[in-house]
Amino acid sequence: MGCCGHSKQEASGGNTLSPQDGIVIKIDGMTCGHCKSSVEKALLKVPGVTQAEVDLAQKQAVVIGAAERSSLAKAIDEAGYKVIDN
Repeated sequence: MGCCGHSKQEASGGNTLSPQDGIVIKIDGMTCGHCKSSVEKALLKVPGVTQAEVDLAQKQAVVIGAAERSSLAKAIDEAGYKVIDN
């Protein structure tokens, strides 16, 4: 069961960023659109991030900007999700 009580994944939507665009972070624990939104909002609050997009199907985020990977991982952790080391 997901964070919102949903057990099914929702469609990831029309993502516009590709892994070649920036930092790719694999994330565990996301199950629904609310999870996707929570992670994106957390990443966008990190100083230096100009864009962040989460893909539920790929269980990853693509982040554009000058933020450190460790700062991004901390934001994801504080939002209640787990970064999967590559």
